[in-house]
Amino acid sequence: MLFKRETETSEPRRTQILEAALRIVAAGGPDAITFRRVAERAGVPLGSLTYYFESREDLLREAFRLYLAEAAAFVRDVEEGSRSHTPSQVIEMVMAIMRREFSDDPAMVRVEYELILYAVREPELAREFNAYERWMETKLAGSLEKIGAPRPIDAARTIIDVARGFEIERLTHAGAQLEDLQRRLSLVIDALVNDRPAEPRNLRRRRAQQANRRRRSAS
Repeated sequence: MLFKRETETSEPRRTQILEAALRIVAAGGPDAITFRRVAERAGVPLGSLTYYFESREDLLREAFRLYLAEAAAFVRDVEEGSRSHTPSQVIEMVMAIMRREFSDDPAMVRVEYELILYAVREPELAREFNAYERWMETKLAGSLEKIGAPRPIDAARTIIDVARGFEIERLTHAGAQLEDLQRRLSLVIDALVNDRPAEPRNLRRRRAQQANRRRRSAS
């Protein structure tokens, strides 16, 4: 499960409410959130919602923040249990994250996309989501640098985009298989690791001119 722990400083009932809110978002989007509906889903008195949260918007922001915190912990757990010294090990690390996403709590995959759309209208939340994205990119770039990717940050962003594309495909097409993603990742990572920046056009022209001069002088 994505939500498998609470921090020492968190209040169990508040966390329970936020988790219930995220379940509702996963099923019906942010518009489905009402204090009454969340209270019923969480199994807590309605007054608990007004005690912890000033408004429906406050509840949604805090629920999405919980999601980001737990998602980061989730990725960190997988990374700590993985080796990433070869391309195949990097692929397996990404696949381990995706397998757990879809087997442990597939409804939570939808939450992230609801969060992205909601953050469009919430600049502060957008900044927090972007910070989470940059953190993921940096973690993955470190692994890609170890296996020789010449542009690890660009490579990390590309791999994350491939994974997100598969998530959307899987959400809209239940028949999409993780093996398809693994095959795509193998192709992409091979291309990214073996990518070398092309020579500038003027440098290529200069090299060609030098080669022509050498041929003329030799003849």
